[in-house]
Amino acid sequence: MIALRHPLLLLLALPLLVWAWRAVYRWGIPSSRPSGPLARLTSHWIPVLLALALGLAAAGPEWRTPVRGVAPVVDFAVVLDGSSSMQILDQPDEDRWHAARRLLAQFVLRRPDDRFALILFSAHPVTLSPLTANHTRLLRMLARLDLDSRDDGTAIGSALMTAVRRLEDSPARSRVILLITDGVQNRGRVTPLEAAEEAHRNGIRIHCVGIGTDGESLVPLEGGGFARLRVEVDHTTLQQVAHLTGGESFSAGDPSGLARSLAAVDQLEKTLLPVDPPSEGRPLAQWCLLAAALFALPLAADLAFKRGRPRPAWIEGH
Repeated sequence: MIALRHPLLLLLALPLLVWAWRAVYRWGIPSSRPSGPLARLTSHWIPVLLALALGLAAAGPEWRTPVRGVAPVVDFAVVLDGSSSMQILDQPDEDRWHAARRLLAQFVLRRPDDRFALILFSAHPVTLSPLTANHTRLLRMLARLDLDSRDDGTAIGSALMTAVRRLEDSPARSRVILLITDGVQNRGRVTPLEAAEEAHRNGIRIHCVGIGTDGESLVPLEGGGFARLRVEVDHTTLQQVAHLTGGESFSAGDPSGLARSLAAVDQLEKTLLPVDPPSEGRPLAQWCLLAAALFALPLAADLAFKRGRPRPAWIEGH
C-alpha cells in the first residue's frame, strides 16, 4: 500500500502543474516549430509529468508493509517499586526484586504485539523507557536494573501519575497501568487515589499487585547476615485504586503468587477487537526523483542544442 508522509505538499504542485500545461514547450527552436504528433504530444506532457514527479517526491511517498511488534493492541505502563524493601526474601533463594524482574520479563514475552513503558519508583518516579515495541531493549534493561536505596521511600501516587502521563496520548485501543509494589505510600505529594481519578478520566485501567505479607521479613545485609524488617502492604488502597479505574487488585505473598497475578492480568487484557495491521514505510521519493530526472533529460538536451541560437521569426507573438 502506498501512503504519503506529507500529503499537503501536493497542493504546492498544483500551480506548477497548471503552468506546465499552459506553457507548452517548443521543441526544435530555432530550426522549426513542432509539427509531428509525437512532438506535439511530448511538448504538452513532458513538462507536466516532470512537475508531477517533483510534487510527489516532496509529498514523501512510502510503500507500507506489515510488520509485527509495533501494533498498539494494548499499551502498558509498568510501574515497579524500587524501594529497599524489595530486597526482602520471600523465598530462601530469591528476593522480591529479582522475582518481579524475572516474571515481568516473562509477561512481556507473552505479549509480542503490545507496547510497554517502564517506570521505576522509590521516593521519586523515573521513566526508564517510554512506550516502545522494542521488547529486546526492554528486556535487556530489566536484566541490568539495580536497586538504588540512596533515595528510599514509596511514592505510589507520583509513580501512577507519571504512568498516566506516559499513556494519555496513546492511540492504543486499551491502555493499562500495571503497578507492582510491596509497601505503603510514604513519599510524594500525589495520593494513589488522586492518580487513579486522573487515570479514570483518561480511560486508563490500573491493575495492582501487592507483593509480600504484613509482618517482619528477612533482608540480606551487604556485609553478610540478615536483618528483620517490618513492611506493610496497603492492600485496601490498592483495591480502591483498581476498582476506581475498572482494574483488578491482586495479593502476591511470594514469587509464585506474583506469577499467578501476572498471568491473571495477561488473561484480563486479551483484546478481541480488530486491530489495524501494523506496518512500516519504505521511502519511494528517490524513484520519483529518478523519474523527474528522466523527464528533464530531453528538455536539458534540447535547451543545450538551442543555446546561443537566435529566436526564429515564426515564434514572435507566441
